[in-house]
Amino acid sequence: MGRRPARCYRYCKNKPYPKSRFCRGVPDPKIRIFDLGRKKARVDEFPLCVHLVSDEYEQLSSEALEAGRICANKYLVKHCGKDAFHIRGYIGLIEWIFNISRKEY
Repeated sequence: MGRRPARCYRYCKNKPYPKSRFCRGVPDPKIRIFDLGRKKARVDEFPLCVHLVSDEYEQLSSEALEAGRICANKYLVKHCGKDAFHIRGYIGLIEWIFNISRKEY
C-alpha cells in the first residue's frame, strides 16, 4: 500500500492522543537542514526580516515542509546571490516558520 495523500490529514479534527503508554518514542525529523544561506552573519547586516506563518490550524507533512525549504532556497539563491540571505526554519506543533533575512545592494 502506498502513502495516503496529504489532504487526508490536513485538518486537525480531534485533540492529540495523550496516552504515553501507546506513544513510546518520537521518530527523528525528516528535515535535516534548518539553516541556509550565510549562517554566520550578524542580525544588523540584513535590513529585512520576513516571517511566513500559517493562520490555519492544520498539519503539514514533512515532504511539504522540505519542498517549501528547497523552493525558497532556490529562489533566493537565484535572485539575491549565495551569501546575501539567511533562512532559518522553525517547526512548531502546527506551523512552519521561515525567518528570511535578505541583504539589499
